[in-house]
Amino acid sequence: MNPLKLERFIEKVGDEAYFDVLIIGGGITGSALAYEVASRGLSVALVEKKDFGGATSSATGKLIHGGLRYLKRFDLSLVREALRERRILSNIAPNLVYPYPMILPNPGLLEKIGLFVYDLLSFDRNRTWDTSKKIPAHKNLSKKEIQSLGLAMDSAIYFYDCIMPCPERLTLAFLKSAVQEGASVSNYTKAEELIFDGDRVIGAFVKDTIHNKNVKLSTSVVVNASGPWSQDLLNGTKEIKVPVPKTRSEGIYLITKKYFDTMVLHVGKKGHFSFAPWRGKNMIGPTEKAYYGPVEDWKLSQESILEFLEYINSSGLLSERLELKDVEFAYGGLRPLAETGGEDKETYSASRKSELQDHSKDGIEGLISAGGGKYTTSRHFAQKIFRLIQKKSSKKTGPSISEKKFLKGCEIPNIVSYLENAKNSHPNISQNTIEYLVRHYGTEYESVLELANSSKQLSEKLDEDGEIAAQVLYAIRFEMAMNLQDIFLRRTGIGTVGLPTDEVLSKVVEIAGREWNWSSEKKAEEIQKLKRKLKLPVSF
Repeated sequence: MNPLKLERFIEKVGDEAYFDVLIIGGGITGSALAYEVASRGLSVALVEKKDFGGATSSATGKLIHGGLRYLKRFDLSLVREALRERRILSNIAPNLVYPYPMILPNPGLLEKIGLFVYDLLSFDRNRTWDTSKKIPAHKNLSKKEIQSLGLAMDSAIYFYDCIMPCPERLTLAFLKSAVQEGASVSNYTKAEELIFDGDRVIGAFVKDTIHNKNVKLSTSVVVNASGPWSQDLLNGTKEIKVPVPKTRSEGIYLITKKYFDTMVLHVGKKGHFSFAPWRGKNMIGPTEKAYYGPVEDWKLSQESILEFLEYINSSGLLSERLELKDVEFAYGGLRPLAETGGEDKETYSASRKSELQDHSKDGIEGLISAGGGKYTTSRHFAQKIFRLIQKKSSKKTGPSISEKKFLKGCEIPNIVSYLENAKNSHPNISQNTIEYLVRHYGTEYESVLELANSSKQLSEKLDEDGEIAAQVLYAIRFEMAMNLQDIFLRRTGIGTVGLPTDEVLSKVVEIAGREWNWSSEKKAEEIQKLKRKLKLPVSF
């Protein structure tokens, strides 16, 4: 098999290059847009200053959902858009997005009405390509049904949304689809400065931070899709000055042992959070806390973790008190909200609508900023951005295909039968390894297994989920991983539930170090960087 190989275009161009569209930011918004632009016939380059999907796009609760709580704002259009996109993402990425049950304990009249409306707004939820992905209407659970789930509550509603166990690989699927359609992409490539010709943006100076190389990228349209860094990019030039938000929204998640086998929601005065079963653990989150400092200065703090633990314990969902020692891992980030206020509660109630800004209204041509929004609606947001790009481009473009075509590696008409066939085709490989590889790599899983079959070392299991060492080599050779953090956190899940054992670390570093020709000093440096990243924060 010949899997698609992601390559950093920045290493192959000279001192300058031209593209019809330049996208700055490689999160889910930029990645979905790169696919939309390339598939409709325009040349496009995407640059990301660190790694793809490494910031806000990875700091999620893994849900692809309509946003039940937005009904309290009577934001029916956003909920309807998100529910439609939930179905579309389930269609085009069947191995990465699928139905997921959850429980709302002790619902009041408002929640009951909300779920009734939620079902009405998702009237097309079962118009799926995959007949195994039916989503039933919500139901009220009886006392007996609640007890059978091991839950202690008076009443509960059972309903479905969808989950994406690995948002980083869904972002990667959009990127691979973009590259397949002709897009040029590069991580660790920082946009240093926008280039102006009078009042028109005509490109950007970018820097390949891996090789310390400067390149001039010229273009007809620049799209600023840098999320929480959006204002920082614009303010980096003397021609544009925009107000920096006083408040941003911090969201964090905690990984603990499993307390619930079914996802349980809590809705309280300080916001909502859930206990979600994930990889044999519980993922608890998100928080909603105001952050006032520079984006670059944000980091996960012990203070935020302790505050969240207090809120969890006050919810009454657990029979035991959750302590800091019970937290096995934590992660988070800043949300690129279209609006924020000055209080914690105002970040919670801030709109999750996407915000599209044509800077021609500010007297600057050739520049678009795309911010806010939800992971769920990113594909549809990309279509909206493209319509604005079309107005600024003189080139003829084709129709949108992103709703009608499987993403790269996701060409699976029925995930249940595909999984069964995969397990039957590889009887000598553990079923949880096949399950993990198919869910995360889709049709590319066989390419990973080909590497695994080439040596005993590459066929070794690295965790309880069945991940294998061949994924490390695959990440380096085919998926543009450039360091250990890329491998552990964004190409595989080896580090996403906490720091692996020293034995696993040494196995991965041996493979990566050999492939990258690392010195012993470089190996030690990379290990320390990874450990600092995965270690829980301490108080100051």
